[in-house]
Amino acid sequence: MKTMKYLIALVMLAMLATSCNKKLDITPPDNIIDEQVRELLRTADEETVKSLMKGMADGLPPHYRGSGYNFRFSSMSDNSWSGQLAARMMLGNDIVVGNWSMPAENDYYTGQDLTSENSASTPSWWHRAYGMTNAANKVLNIITPEVLQNNPSVSLKEYVGRAYLTRAFGYLYAQQNFGTNKLGQSIYVKFDVTQPLQERSSALATLDSIIVWATSADEMFAAANVGFKATNTSDLTRGLTNYVIAKAALLAVEAEGATASKYYTIAQNACDRVINSGTLNFMSEDQYVQKQSGTVTLNGVNLPIFLAETSGFLNLAKNPEAAFGFGWQFGGNGVAAESNPWGGSFRIDDRLFNKIDDKDYRKKNFHKERPADFPVIYSAGSGSFMNGPQYEVPTYWVSKFANNVGLGSAVGAQNTSNRGRADYAMVRLSEFYLMKAEVQARTGAEAAAKTTLNKLLAARTAAGSATLTCDNYAGMSGLTALQMVQLQSRIELWGEGSHEWDNNRRWNIPVDRKGSTVHWNPNLVYPVSLMTMKIPSEEISTNPKSQQNP
Repeated sequence: MKTMKYLIALVMLAMLATSCNKKLDITPPDNIIDEQVRELLRTADEETVKSLMKGMADGLPPHYRGSGYNFRFSSMSDNSWSGQLAARMMLGNDIVVGNWSMPAENDYYTGQDLTSENSASTPSWWHRAYGMTNAANKVLNIITPEVLQNNPSVSLKEYVGRAYLTRAFGYLYAQQNFGTNKLGQSIYVKFDVTQPLQERSSALATLDSIIVWATSADEMFAAANVGFKATNTSDLTRGLTNYVIAKAALLAVEAEGATASKYYTIAQNACDRVINSGTLNFMSEDQYVQKQSGTVTLNGVNLPIFLAETSGFLNLAKNPEAAFGFGWQFGGNGVAAESNPWGGSFRIDDRLFNKIDDKDYRKKNFHKERPADFPVIYSAGSGSFMNGPQYEVPTYWVSKFANNVGLGSAVGAQNTSNRGRADYAMVRLSEFYLMKAEVQARTGAEAAAKTTLNKLLAARTAAGSATLTCDNYAGMSGLTALQMVQLQSRIELWGEGSHEWDNNRRWNIPVDRKGSTVHWNPNLVYPVSLMTMKIPSEEISTNPKSQQNP
């Protein structure tokens, strides 16, 4: 009888996972089938747990690198996870878009109508956030606390950890883009299209929920022996759970009604769990600085070879500090492609370049002058990896993500070299040091903040140079500890995602390009007040309880 019920439940679960409400593009709930699966899970062994839940649980990590968010214009940059991060990168102080001219009609770089209620791109960020929460809630509908209490399965703990973390990440993404210091999100903790519509919770209640869910995920992962380091299978990690906790706590500090000291402690504890895990280490100079690996002669012209495998930023196997990321087989590279000279056009602004100490090896990834040995770049063509269109290498170009021969590839035809086949480290150890130093600086422990920063600076000191510190770093004289953290965040995390936008929004720092000699629009000032998106009109019209941002 149990076997028959098991088979029936498997069939019904498959139907549940594939059926679709055409209007909402979501799976309609079926409480009877959910209960049948829960009944089996209460006493299921590991093999049965995996048979019942693996498909749904394995579907959660891909949401972090998903696409199809813009339902109006599929070609829009914001239609994918990497496009959304790239869009955020474009509107900042430190990244210049375009080689020898500003790309035509680039609304992101010029700051045109990016966050209004009727913007064509605003819903994309909403769809990404709540696509994740809905997917997580489907799993949590089945793996309830009561099921967990009755079944000690390690797999069950990992699966529910994935769901809690994905829900937390989705709500954090929503709060970072649509939340204010007062207003949070409408909280839904189950997937049920018939459940009552919810008003927006307070910012603090939303962030408290995120911290609770991510903490539960961290506890589940610890019990399931999930590690802190990024895996070559792009699975979720404790590095990511603690990243979400720390980010949510730093946002909560500014929330209305928050006790700042409580959330500073939560953020620092999350950072320390990662730092003290013993599983992550700083990249070496060889791993951090991308370098030319040789040349190849095409049509009598010597052209450079940059291998993805030589860079820690493009190859997780060479990155000992990657706490979460995507292997190239699982949607890697992503946003880093925008800064790859072979295809991308992101460059560094001169104002930040000039602040990087000459003894800091990170500066070797940025180049003020055009390269003398290859002033012209040849893009991929039909017959070779570099026999297509050509363009001149610009000033202030970046080799941090440079590659024209992808992972597992070789110099040759375009489909042999596979330019851009690279991994992507979304979360790194260095950011935990930066967040910890920020907490220390903002709580008055400036000496401790400098000590924490000094560990990062020592790791980034070029070979043969005197060890860099907060006291001898060129360009940091006279800065407060917090300003030092802010500068080092810009240098360390350049081009890796939406860090500058997210930090500027949280630190109340506007985009201000005045004084730049590289930006195409050096008079642009974009205020922090416009960095918070309006709730999409589709949500306001379907949920009358939802309150629009001011």
